Amino acid sequence: MSKSKFYQRPDGLYETIRSIKGHRVAFRGHSVREVEQKMLAYREDINRGRPFPIVADEWERTHAAEVVDATRYAYAPSVRRLKAAFPGRVGEIQPLDLVRYIKAFEGQGRAAASVDLELSVLRMIFAHAVNHGDISVSPAAEVHRSRGLPRKTRQALTEAQEAAVIASWENAPFGLFGLFLLYTGMRRGEALAVSYADIDRTAGVIHVTKKLSYTGHNYPVMQRYTKSINGIRDVPLLPPLAYALPADRAGLLFPGKRGFMTGSEIEGAWKRYCRAAGLNHIEISDQGERLETFPITPHCFRHSFATICYEAGLDPRQAARILGDTPEVVEKVYTHLREGRRLTAAEKLVSYFSGVG
Repeated sequence: MSKSKFYQRPDGLYETIRSIKGHRVAFRGHSVREVEQKMLAYREDINRGRPFPIVADEWERTHAAEVVDATRYAYAPSVRRLKAAFPGRVGEIQPLDLVRYIKAFEGQGRAAASVDLELSVLRMIFAHAVNHGDISVSPAAEVHRSRGLPRKTRQALTEAQEAAVIASWENAPFGLFGLFLLYTGMRRGEALAVSYADIDRTAGVIHVTKKLSYTGHNYPVMQRYTKSINGIRDVPLLPPLAYALPADRAGLLFPGKRGFMTGSEIEGAWKRYCRAAGLNHIEISDQGERLETFPITPHCFRHSFATICYEAGLDPRQAARILGDTPEVVEKVYTHLREGRRLTAAEKLVSYFSGVG
């Protein structure tokens, strides 16, 4: 390195200014050798990249402005786990490190969708590191999850559970909410945003134009748009629900104490409803303790409504318009239902021939 590129300042220090990755950086020292050593150390540090947690935080802040609250909230646990797992420099992380992390993550009994989400966040963070000059190539590009991982499927209510919902709607606390979900297929946030003004008895429909978002908050945020453009729709007002809904009311169908129901209010009301309708589950631990769980969620009712659409003869496109989903998503539910029907038919045939003497 030529000494002519160095300048000796009035205070006696040697200095040089170099352009590194688009930034002008000044290096100073008591000798040219010391300045050269500082430059070499700086370049080595740059090649290692910034600490992974800093890059992850920066990606999260940038990405937050591009996605809806629900997506950002879904990514947050993955970001926290990854920052804890990789506290070092982003440039020091190798593909094998990521493979081992994903294998360990799978070993915790995670479903395929959870692993896919973890990988997606991992790849986006490293892509951000590439785009901002921390590294040249992403070590996550060729990291994949294992095949054959279990896939979680949201189940519809059983026939007995549906009967309990219908039988208890008048007497169970929050019972009308359960009936409303069963006969509209709305998402929880959509149902809680419905007012009596949205019910058009003349046209026989319920207008869905908004939803409440509870992502990370106790107090919901009103959103004048739904999960997708498909979410803005009219849901048929089915006769059993039209009978149950009061015809002379105003305001929200399901209000909280001070306007919209808070997250804690809906959680408490749902648990009381499940207990009254028999939708809770009691387990006894090895120590003899009574453990209460609530496996039935509002989304289970949505799956049940999709089942009703299937049994009524609606094709996936028709059902998707009512559910506010894409035909592709509804087709997956229909495929699951068809497979179940085929299994039932096979069992009936086997039972028939088993009984022949």
